[in-house]
Amino acid sequence: MPLTLTLTLDLHVHTNYSHDGHDSIEKILKSAIAKKLDGVAICDHDTMEGFFAARKYVADNNLDLIIVPGIEVTTSEGHLIVLGLEEGLEKGLSPEETIRIARQKEKEKEKKGTVVIIAPHPFHPFRHSIGNLCTHSGIDAIETFNSRYFFGVANKIASGKATRNNVTAVAGSDAHSAECVGLATVEVETEQKPEQEAVLRMIKEGSVRIKSCERTPFWVYFKQLL
Repeated sequence: MPLTLTLTLDLHVHTNYSHDGHDSIEKILKSAIAKKLDGVAICDHDTMEGFFAARKYVADNNLDLIIVPGIEVTTSEGHLIVLGLEEGLEKGLSPEETIRIARQKEKEKEKKGTVVIIAPHPFHPFRHSIGNLCTHSGIDAIETFNSRYFFGVANKIASGKATRNNVTAVAGSDAHSAECVGLATVEVETEQKPEQEAVLRMIKEGSVRIKSCERTPFWVYFKQLL
């Protein structure tokens, strides 16, 4: 019987390559390792530079950490997270056009690579949230727990939407600083070598479960807002 590996990942992490990110790649990845994560998805706003820097840092330092390529794209209706591409996506397009382009790029990838599209914090007010469009047929998963919240109502609405529409539920810390990495995580099980493609495939198939759901400390959130 093949050996099954259980991997813990934070699918929504920002670095200082985001306009509102606070900490360096080094600090972010050291925090991930300290919290015993198997991987993180670097999802900076409208740029892939953080991912490339993270992948280089892991390779240069021979770290045992999966770096999932990601980007949090600003569409005309709100944010979408796209995992699996190693090139950016134009911001400001409609969600439908953004999804169409991402899927086209998925088809063009060598070795039939997997692309996963997630609706992050879809009902959080003042967060460029995509709202009811989170159930669009082109979206693979809904972020039903996002660590950056005041009251948690938006997470509950997202969870209900995912359940009613049979959409895969995931969680993400939405960390904008190192101390918040790993507050919200998911688990995937794979019988293959633990690498980004296996992780992406399992998420897209819905073979993922939420592991941890911790709130961003209020003082951290308030400091970052300031």
